[in-house]
Amino acid sequence: MNIRPIIAVDIDEVLANNAKGFTDFSNQRWGTQLVPTDYIEDWVKMWQIDSAEADLRADTFFESDAMLHYEHDVTAREVLEKLKESYDLIVVTARRIQTKGDTLQWIRERFPGIFLEDKIFFAGFWDNINVDDPVAHAKNKGELLKQLGADYLIDDQLKHCIGAAEQGISAVLFGNYGWNAAATLPAGVVRADSWVDVLEYFDGRA
Repeated sequence: MNIRPIIAVDIDEVLANNAKGFTDFSNQRWGTQLVPTDYIEDWVKMWQIDSAEADLRADTFFESDAMLHYEHDVTAREVLEKLKESYDLIVVTARRIQTKGDTLQWIRERFPGIFLEDKIFFAGFWDNINVDDPVAHAKNKGELLKQLGADYLIDDQLKHCIGAAEQGISAVLFGNYGWNAAATLPAGVVRADSWVDVLEYFDGRA
């Protein structure tokens, strides 16, 4: 039996325009003046508030339906449809499990037929934990990807790409964002600025 390589795909900033959706929500709800390039994973630092207030805001955000309205790059679907001919595609996200319903609905609507729902995995880093917890900030997807048998990762976070590479998984660092800037990349990690670059990277690999 021919075993197809597995590509694990991140959601936020890879499939979904999280930074824009999140900052738009923040500006409307709390009167902030954030732009997408201000977005960072450390919400306490981004908002410049204490952790208790950040946790309250996080709950408000996750209880909203903001994620259902996230924009996406239409090129992503075209590329993934081509990749699906030769690869098995899974989703591995660091989103909280409480977003699962909205996440699955969003993927069904934007990427129909691309991902099986039982192949969408939540890493759980942020479940039942404060937004500024250093343990959650330090975790990466490497071990989970290994358990899932992934051969490749497409992710916008350098720490997850490094974690994957340390497990022998080839990683594509997606996008050119302030939070993933790096003068050099470690072995096993390459950058793709767009989905066109992703397609070029995988062309002929399977």
